[in-house]
Amino acid sequence: MYKLLLVDDESIIRDGISAMVDWQTADIVLTASCPDAFSALDSMMDDMPDILLTDVRMPGMNGLELIEKALLLNPMLEVLVLSGFSEFEYARQAMKYGVKEYLLKPCSKEEMELALKHAGLEVTRRRERALQLSGEREEQVGRLMGLMNEWAESGQDGAAIEKQLFEIEKTVQDISVLRDAFLGVLTDSAGASHAEWAFSVIQDVLHAPENPIPIMAKRLMQLRGENGGVRDFVQKMLDYVNGHYMNETLSLQYIADRVLFRNADYIGREFTRCMGQKFSAYLLKIRMEHAKEMMAACRDMRSYEIAERVGMGENPHYFSQMFRKYTGVTTKEYRARMDGMSEK
Repeated sequence: MYKLLLVDDESIIRDGISAMVDWQTADIVLTASCPDAFSALDSMMDDMPDILLTDVRMPGMNGLELIEKALLLNPMLEVLVLSGFSEFEYARQAMKYGVKEYLLKPCSKEEMELALKHAGLEVTRRRERALQLSGEREEQVGRLMGLMNEWAESGQDGAAIEKQLFEIEKTVQDISVLRDAFLGVLTDSAGASHAEWAFSVIQDVLHAPENPIPIMAKRLMQLRGENGGVRDFVQKMLDYVNGHYMNETLSLQYIADRVLFRNADYIGREFTRCMGQKFSAYLLKIRMEHAKEMMAACRDMRSYEIAERVGMGENPHYFSQMFRKYTGVTTKEYRARMDGMSEK
């Protein structure tokens, strides 16, 4: 049994097709008959069809745009195009989306039923192929999970693991097989106590702008020490801030992207939990304490010079504001206080 969604802005066409086809003999269920692409997409969310039969010229969103969006929802969808316009351009664009049947209005009962028969055979072929690939894929993912677990437990560094992942990528049909194996290892190994960390890693891998293999390699290596607690990477954040506070671009996102290779929201929450203050507050504290030391060590150093040396040189006025907020006095008042203490 196949499900079919019919889309045409003319009710007479929809009613005519509905009455023309012997749905029971065709082994097809008409899930919905929609007047436009928007209602068709809504219908697909509730009841996904196997076959889409759509007009091309429709108001708001045309049939080609509908096909593009529908295939994103169901890549295995079989599409038939029905149109009263015989221009080659429409047929050419439809073929770009894998459309094999382009029916011109008005079409006969025989033409329609033959097209539906071909569509049903194609749906069956895709289903069988999907089942075959599913079994092969499951076996391949399991084998790769075993390899990744071995790498995670070994003493290899990230570069070595990354090299092996790239080698295996050449042998798989697509990188999603590697990704699924990695996600399986991650969810099995991280445990409930580090579920949030695992979730952040999954987000990083799924939304990697390019090849996710470098991220996978780093995370497999990190699995060895993750059960030791999140304080390991929080300490790394503290050490990095203490050594690079003068970098004007330093931020939580900077550390997430370039130092820890972790999700910024996650490391921010863990930093706050472990340190009792937000990362931004800690960074400001380090900068202000160094600014105070510089004022004490070199009384002639101007505020804008100190701002530059503590990573706030792009906005000296902001530095002065933050200094006053942190110390309760202006930079000028602080210098005067230091001079008074030295005279005593």
